This record gives sequence, C-alpha cells and structure tokens, in this order.
Amino acid sequence: MKRIIGASVTLLVALAVVAVAYHPTPSQASDHDDGDADLKGRALNLTDHFAFKSPASPDELSIITYFNPRSLPGRQYFMSTEARYEQHITLVSDKTATPTGKDDFVLRYEAGAPDAGGVQQVKLTVLKDMGGTLTEVGNMTGATTDFANSKAGGANIHINTGSVGGLTTKWFIGARADSFVFDVQRFFQVRAFLADRFFGGGAPNKGNTAAALGPNCRGDQFLALGDTTKETQPSDGDVINLWNPPSCAPDFTKNYNVTAIVMNLKIAELTGTVFDTWSTISVPQAQ
Repeated sequence: MKRIIGASVTLLVALAVVAVAYHPTPSQASDHDDGDADLKGRALNLTDHFAFKSPASPDELSIITYFNPRSLPGRQYFMSTEARYEQHITLVSDKTATPTGKDDFVLRYEAGAPDAGGVQQVKLTVLKDMGGTLTEVGNMTGATTDFANSKAGGANIHINTGSVGGLTTKWFIGARADSFVFDVQRFFQVRAFLADRFFGGGAPNKGNTAAALGPNCRGDQFLALGDTTKETQPSDGDVINLWNPPSCAPDFTKNYNVTAIVMNLKIAELTGTVFDTWSTISVPQAQ
C-alpha cells in the first residue's frame, strides 16, 4: 500500500495481494517474486506497486502495477484471461491516519485472448463506493501493447484514453524492464550471518560470537576497522562492509522484464489529495 500526500509520497506498507478468489478467501502478500507454481503462474504473480504524482503532469496521479516477474528478453508475456487485475484507491483524510483498506475506487482490468500479433483486448471497469456499496460506474475497452512496440517505445506504445465513471483515464499495459534492483546473493549471506551472530549456538543471550561474514564482492573485509589494506574505497562512509557496493553487486533482476499496468488519473476527479493505493490479482474460486 502506498500513501500519496499532495506532492510527496510516504511509503507506509508495501502491500500487493496475489491470487485471491472472487469470493472471500485467505490471501497472500507479494514478495516481488513467488516463483512459478501449479496453482499460480507467472501472470498471477505480482511484483511491485508504485503510486506518485506524475512528473510530466503534476495534476495527475500515476499508479503502476507490475506482474509477470523474470520475463525473458525478447519474449511476449500476457495477462491471464481468467483473472481480475485491480488497482485500489482509498481517500484518506490525513497523512497520519491508519490505513483501512477501504475501497473508494477500484480500477479493474480483464483481458481477452491475445490475437496473432500478441495484443489483448482489455476491459477497464471503474467501481466507486456509493453509500457503502462498491458499484460499477462505467467501463471501456482498450488494448495492450505488443512486445515489439513496447520495446520500440515512443509513438509505438498504445495509450488508451477515455472518460470512465467520471474519471479521465490514460493507461498502458505492456512489457517494461524490471526496475527492481536486489543483490539476492549477498542478502542471503548477510541474513545467515546475522541469524548466527544473534541467535546461534554461542553463550546464552549472546549468540555465536565467532560468526563470520566473507568479504564483499570488491574484496573488502566485513570489519575493516580502519585498516586501509582491508578497505580500498569505502562504499558507504564506514568500515563495516555488510553489503556489496553498487560497482560489483549482482542484480538478480538484470535483463529481466515485467508486464506493467500504468494508469494516470486526474487528482481533482478523485475528490481528495491524500490516497492509499495497492494492487491485487484475483481468480475465480474453484467450485
């Protein structure tokens, strides 16, 4: 969930619920990449959710939903034809208010089968809270952008526009380079070291005082302790080298794509200035 406050963004809780049913059932929070599974394929796997005031049009709110993680370069990936992809918006009275998860607006995307060129027709439905009941207030049909045109960018990208339920919508669905950066190898190394150091088999309440962490990818020792022979170029201003520096840290999402749903809305039409937003993907409940 992201809270949007005027011209700034305050991240409260990263929340993206995946593979929930149309009827109430337990749900799971996204952790960027759950991996492929028999019951939840790549197209049902949420990664990241972004919300911010558009730099190009400050009167617009941009909401971005990523799914299809680890999409291979040069390959076309699709929306599931069985799923509802939804972006949720709560109107918030104050930036310090506790998130409620109330749906004041829901933007729902439902895709048809791809054509021979890899384009899917997508129905956008806008739902709005009407006296305590979430009610459909309008819909329109748009289309995704195929991989080749998404890669080409510029005028090749298909932008859907239309007034739906009192909201001026401008939206795009297609492949984008994954903007998530994460050194997963060092993360697991550091996690194992900290678990051993604080909770390992050492003295009671002291953990394992002999726990060690290997040098980072540049060869800097974990604790340089002012010894310049062990730290050639401090990456963060100190001599405790938990993490790999950007110069050599491996990014596990490098050269992977995601599918993005990008929506721009007029802030004034949302009748608020502070918003909580989040994304979900839902599929029909098995009978």
